[in-house]
Amino acid sequence: MKWAAAAALLMAAAGCKSESKERAQSAASTRTEARVQALVDKTKSQMVFVQGGGFWLGDFGELMDDRAKKNNTPPGPNAKPGDNLPFSIAEDNKPPKWVTLDGFHMQKFKVTYDDFDVYVAANALPPHPPQGDETFQRVWQDARTSGNIPAGVNWHQAKGYCQWLGKVTGLPFDLPTEAQWEYAASNRTNSYRHPYPTDTGLLREGQTHPGFEQKQKLIGDGMLYPVGLFAPNGLGLHDLVGNGFDWVNDWYAADAYQSGPVHNPTGPASGSEKVLRGKPPSEDWIDGFPHLDRYHHRPDVRRSKSGKVYAFVEQGFRCVVNKSTLLTEKP
Repeated sequence: MKWAAAAALLMAAAGCKSESKERAQSAASTRTEARVQALVDKTKSQMVFVQGGGFWLGDFGELMDDRAKKNNTPPGPNAKPGDNLPFSIAEDNKPPKWVTLDGFHMQKFKVTYDDFDVYVAANALPPHPPQGDETFQRVWQDARTSGNIPAGVNWHQAKGYCQWLGKVTGLPFDLPTEAQWEYAASNRTNSYRHPYPTDTGLLREGQTHPGFEQKQKLIGDGMLYPVGLFAPNGLGLHDLVGNGFDWVNDWYAADAYQSGPVHNPTGPASGSEKVLRGKPPSEDWIDGFPHLDRYHHRPDVRRSKSGKVYAFVEQGFRCVVNKSTLLTEKP
């Protein structure tokens, strides 16, 4: 009888521990679900509708004749190269290509580390930035100076986040195409008098971007500064240039603009590197039209020729919803 009583007590204790564990797991699941819903609500409230239309993808400088410059008339689909010079020395954004896009929605802010934490928790992923004592891991960890700075991620992580939002919401979330990003950054038009993706198209230190001393205070020992501190562009999109890069969907090819569809282009079908748009704070905005510049990296790892691994600290992203009607409207 004593053995039976002892066994019963042990079983009861085990049952209590099991119930306690289940309650803890249930509470944690409830908290995660609440965080996911809060993120979804926040993200949907911050989506900017970008009306569809046509524009010249790439460096349209040669298409701006003197009359168009004087009247600030955007070059139309039938514009031909004239005697004017291109805006940039880059070769991979020429010749420009007339494209048309359906309407879409774009996040006004880059995805932050706080946002990405919710995705990590909801999918039981390893902590981010990656933990460990490798140099690139420590650099990544130090770069996260707050939860409100753009999350530095590789392309696969950015893609996974946007696709996950799509599954959670039932909306067609994705990374923007290169054409969508440039169209939105250009305020839906090619304007000679708007050489920067700001509210006026011009620069105002301390309002559109941080000055040198302000930048030092904002960034500290990190790489980027909190999102949304400075004026957005005309559509209401922040940090398009100067607070790190944005991953886009497209594979990189130097001659990508010379082929492919002219309606909703998605870039090459394959490649080894993905396109990034934007610019890090370490580079000055000396030359105009920085939103026409193209950058590219491998989507999975940053590695030198000697094999040294570097952290993805300045490579952030924002998502789009590929829906041409307002999110509040029924299809």
